[in-house]
Formats: sequence, structure tokens, C-alpha cells
Amino acid sequence: MNESHETTAPERDPSGNITNYVPLSADKVKEVCGALVTTGDLTPEMAADVFWLFGWIRGQHLTEGAAAKMVGIDASTLHRVLRGQYGASYAGVCGRIGKFRRLTEARASKRDAGFIETSTWRKINMVCTGALHDQLPAMVYGASQIGKTTALLEFARRNNHGTTKYIRMPCHCSFSYFVRSLAGACYLTNNRFCRIDDMRDRVCATLDANNLLIVDEFHQAFTTCGQDVERSILEFVREVHDRTKCGIVMSATRLGRREFEGGRNASVYEQFRRRGMVTLVLPDTPPKSDIDLIARAYKLPAPSGEVLDAIRDMLRRSGTGMYVKYLQKSATVAAQRGEEFSWDTFLSVSAGLAALAEG
Repeated sequence: MNESHETTAPERDPSGNITNYVPLSADKVKEVCGALVTTGDLTPEMAADVFWLFGWIRGQHLTEGAAAKMVGIDASTLHRVLRGQYGASYAGVCGRIGKFRRLTEARASKRDAGFIETSTWRKINMVCTGALHDQLPAMVYGASQIGKTTALLEFARRNNHGTTKYIRMPCHCSFSYFVRSLAGACYLTNNRFCRIDDMRDRVCATLDANNLLIVDEFHQAFTTCGQDVERSILEFVREVHDRTKCGIVMSATRLGRREFEGGRNASVYEQFRRRGMVTLVLPDTPPKSDIDLIARAYKLPAPSGEVLDAIRDMLRRSGTGMYVKYLQKSATVAAQRGEEFSWDTFLSVSAGLAALAEG
């Protein structure tokens, strides 16, 4: 197998749309795989590998030729396999695809050296894994800038290529825009000529019990959309879960919790709750163990005294995101000065940035 992982830069039209994707829609590839299972040409496991490969190719923005080279098969073979037109035994080629899948997933499961596995990550990872495996809805609540999105994106990275579908809830959107955004996350051909009701059916035809749908920033539905739109979005998410049996994780601020559980949509919340919905409420500030863990990632000792007081004040005001950004900025300043990075540098840079904010 050719293990080179060079990627092909996506080609774009004047509007910025990528033009060299595999020119297929996810629901069509899934339909082809299902038909081949019915005829006995593919086993369910082989069909799952082929559909995974399609998702991987789309997620990596690859051409069929580039993807085929990486898998170790001929480009024309891949072209025919994805369309159900191979015309010979699928066992050999699907064996190569399955081997490539296992290798790729093993690499993806490795920790990103730049990612810090805080308590927020561990909790969100547990909830997402449970929702995926047990086909449950789940709700993650927490303040802004505490690491929710970072953790959700990392979970999607480690469980991607057809398994996890991540979408950020668009602000002030129409119901049709939300459906089309979800369709895009599912790698569906998405054009303005497709009726929205047809697109809803195609989304549900693409997802199944092996998928996890993550809808981040879900509070946007409550705070920026009209009452009819937010209700439609909520009901459609519930419909997707009921029809496909996929796991669903929604993430929102505490304001989103008040609006969802006690506001005008409480009846919809009750329907989710009765489906076994798991709820995770994250603390507004991280524990000392996370403060120390993040510091170690920057080769700093555990903070104490004045430094710890300054960090805790920063966390109360601005969240974990600001703490990490200030560490990054301070490390850059130390490198530019040719100095060893220390907590003194951190305090100096923090004080300078605070002074700028005061004018």
C-alpha cells in the first residue's frame, strides 16, 4: 500500500466553492452500497468501509485519483466501486479499503500534540461516546470560552470520515438554511433546485445508528431565530433522531438551558428527556488540575501565589480561552526576546494587555 499522505489542494470556482470533490452525493453512495448488500456483492462490513471511504475522501478534499493512490488501488477501480459498477468480485478491493480504513482511524485516534486533554475534554468525550454508542440525545451546557467547541471538534476529528457530523448552529437563520447546512455536513449534493422537504428526507436517509450528529452553539436557535423557526429546528432535530436512531449532542450556553428546559419549548425538551437525554453541565471555571495541566503544556510549573490569583481572576472574567491565548502570546514574546518563558513573562504581558484595554 502506498502510505504517502500528500493531499491535493481543493480547486475552487470564482465563488469559492470547491470543484474537485468526488462528484457524488452521500445518499446516492449509501443507496448503492445498500443495493450491493441486497444482491450479495458486498457484505454489510464491506459496504460500511466503502461508505466510510467516500466520507473520508470528501472530508480530505481529495480527487478520486489522489484518494485511489493513497488507498493503493487504481483510480478507475475506485470510480466504479463508489458507483456500484465494478463488474467483478469486490472482495479484493474492499479488503484494501478496509485495511486503509483501520490504518487511518488508528492514526486519527492518536492525541494531537497541540491538544490538551482537560477535564472538559474528558467529560465531553464521555458524553459524545455514550451518545454515539447508545444512540441517545445529549445536551452539553456551559459558559462561553470554557473549551466546549474545542472539545467537540476534537471528538469529531478522532471519530470522523462518515461517523461524526459536526455543524455549528447558524445565527438568525431560516429553517431551510439550517436543513441545508446539515445536508452540507452530511456531504449531500446541496443545490437551490432541491426542495427542502426532499432535502430533509435525504438527510435522514444518509444518517443511521452508526452516526453521531453534533449541533454546536445550539442556543443560537433560541436567541436569534423567531419562535416558529426555533420550534421547527428543534422538532426536526428530534425527527432526525427518531427516524435514523443516530446519537445527537447539542451544545449551548446556560442561557440556552433556560430557554430550552423552562421556556416556550419546554414541551419539546420533555420529549427529548423521555428519549433518555443525557445532560452535562460544565463548570464556569476549570479546576486547579486543569490550570496546572495547561501550564505544563507550555513547560511552566504549576502556578501559585500572585500568578495563580491572576489566572483565576482571568478565568472568572473571560474563561479558559483567554488563559490559553495569553499563554500563547507570552510564549511568543519570550521567544522574540530570546528569553526563557516564565510566569514573570506571563504577568508582564498580561499587565500590558490589560493596560491597553483601559486606554
